[in-house]
Amino acid sequence: MIPALASVAVLGVAVPHWVRLDRVRPTTAALLWTTALTLRALIVISLALYIAVIAPGTGVFKTLTHWCQHTVPPVVPVHVDLHGHVIGGIAAVTPVILAGLCLLAGMLGAARATKAVRRALASESLGVGPQDSVIVGGPEVVMAAAGLVHPTILVSAGALAVLDDEELAAGLAHEEGHIAHKHHLLLAYADCCRALARAVPGTRRAVSETRFHLERDADEWALRRDHDPVALASAICKAGTGAPDTGPTVITLGAAGIERRLDGLLDVQPTSSGSPRRRIIDYAATIMVCVTLASMIALPATTFAEGRHPVAEHPEHHCQP
Repeated sequence: MIPALASVAVLGVAVPHWVRLDRVRPTTAALLWTTALTLRALIVISLALYIAVIAPGTGVFKTLTHWCQHTVPPVVPVHVDLHGHVIGGIAAVTPVILAGLCLLAGMLGAARATKAVRRALASESLGVGPQDSVIVGGPEVVMAAAGLVHPTILVSAGALAVLDDEELAAGLAHEEGHIAHKHHLLLAYADCCRALARAVPGTRRAVSETRFHLERDADEWALRRDHDPVALASAICKAGTGAPDTGPTVITLGAAGIERRLDGLLDVQPTSSGSPRRRIIDYAATIMVCVTLASMIALPATTFAEGRHPVAEHPEHHCQP
């Protein structure tokens, strides 16, 4: 059962890498990549549980740990007994501990970044800008949605000086889209998945693609509010040399996939929302979400269930001093 579930999870991880998603709805594309990230993290967790729960009961594991070593260190004259089954038990639970530490590190990193943004807003704010944004100093063109729980739109003094009215309005609408659709929370979740699955190939790209399609979603939010795509594209280009993103807590206007976003904004023949390709991708996204939810329940449950199955008897060993 576990190999079948693992094969389905691996297939779900690979699907977004096979399909070009720049012409499908950004929410669908972001959902596919986020689901793939979830499956990556789930594979790591399930592998750690497998090693901790099932592996110690196998004959191979018992054979490898069926030994004792008695020694006296040359420096300290103390008799030391090394037991293979003890060392094997420690090795078996190590992956679970490491996975927990990675997840904790990801969560603490997001918390520290949130506090840093809050302190920066309190110390560097120059006043209230257009649409209740916060003005910060600096000659760079920076527009960003900053914060995690209660994000705020930031506008640099350089952006106010360089952007014209249409570009400024389109950029502000873009950042409003990030806040309205809770993109910060989704990116924080993606960062936690990356912390768990950083050793799985393709994880870095999956996070990058998730961020890119969330930028596309914010672009579409601005266009649906009748902002000129050329003005938004111009604002993105001018903001491309500004401050980079700092994790999920600061999402800047010009930081992710600028060229690909410009291609979408200036495409004179955009893909129809009702095209067969988009419908197929929508169906695939729905299937992947269902697979992820099923796997989140089935994989750990199957691992514990198989861990309780009786295994072949292996002769016990006793260490003699």
